[in-house]
Amino acid sequence: MRAVLRAVSDLADQRLAPHSSPVHLYLHVPYCAAKCPYCDFNSIAGREAEHAAYVEALLTEVRRLPRGPYATAFLGGGTPTILGPQLIARLCQGLRDHLHFTTEYEWTVEANPGSAEAERLLMYAEHGVNRISLGVQSTDDQVLRFLGRVHAAADAERAIAAARAVVPRVSCDLIMGVPDQDESALDRDLLLYERHDLSHASVYHLTYEPGTEFHARRAKGELTDIDPVRSRALFTHLWTRLDQLGLRLYETSNFARPGHESQHNLAYWRQRDYHAAGAGAVSTVAGVRTTRERHPERYIAAITAGNDAACKVETLTSTDTVREAWMLGLRLAEGVSTARLTELSDPPARWRSRADALIREGLLDEANGRLRLTTAGRPVQDHVTSWLMP
Repeated sequence: MRAVLRAVSDLADQRLAPHSSPVHLYLHVPYCAAKCPYCDFNSIAGREAEHAAYVEALLTEVRRLPRGPYATAFLGGGTPTILGPQLIARLCQGLRDHLHFTTEYEWTVEANPGSAEAERLLMYAEHGVNRISLGVQSTDDQVLRFLGRVHAAADAERAIAAARAVVPRVSCDLIMGVPDQDESALDRDLLLYERHDLSHASVYHLTYEPGTEFHARRAKGELTDIDPVRSRALFTHLWTRLDQLGLRLYETSNFARPGHESQHNLAYWRQRDYHAAGAGAVSTVAGVRTTRERHPERYIAAITAGNDAACKVETLTSTDTVREAWMLGLRLAEGVSTARLTELSDPPARWRSRADALIREGLLDEANGRLRLTTAGRPVQDHVTSWLMP
């Protein structure tokens, strides 16, 4: 373990470019072992014969990006650990050859327990990855089958242990709000964080997103939404239990011990610029948001032909930026900065009376120049945010 962490530290020192401003980078690997019925991310099952060509296309696009220094990098999916060991080595070495990192960089790789073998995790760590995010989703085998996961609870336990052996920071995702879940069932899942002494948790409420199998099943009457009263009770239990474990809510669905927050995701929520590469990946730089071709075959063809693979390019308006400042800022426990709103030409004269009304209702509070959701306001976050947006 010490040797791996020392190699990570050495990599940061070697790749530092001290005269540039730090930036952020998202890389997408769209492949999965199976498509989960609730998932609306850009992912696709199988296509193993395409993996090598995809890695080469991804590296080609990366080489067109600024070299850094990058404060954070995030390799997401899909399932990046589904790549074979040789392709992982090829991808990581290609990234190291081009990218510079800051001395205190954070490089996260997403992994699913079914493909998080110790060998693959160690390979990522030896190339500089220092944070692993595991998609556990549930500790109950029956719930995992309902969610279409291809791993068992025991696989997750092994994967967490393997990840903790090679990187200093490990996060685990869970899904709450599955049918018939009560506080005791949720608590059994949350014990995962205590059992492994984890410093970061991501807990997402199950939703039936358009285009997913679950959405179609709900339309047929095969699935129903969780009762709102039950959902709020689960949220209350979630916040209380994780707080008892020392994991503080810092974003709507994310909890961490102080100093262990996801720096990459904080960059999104704080509206920092970020570069991106990969099928379906989205970048936002200097007010321009670019979305790449979602299907890996089309993405590979475009990049190989020397094109940029962009399928959508948007220039954000001032209203877009303000609306996102409210939406993203209120997701954070720190809240939205009123000074930032004024800088974006959204002065208190527009929103002051509405904010005061929400403060009187106990849904919002204001301190240190920030507007923040209260515990009572967080379950109705969408309504509060819509009310405050221009």
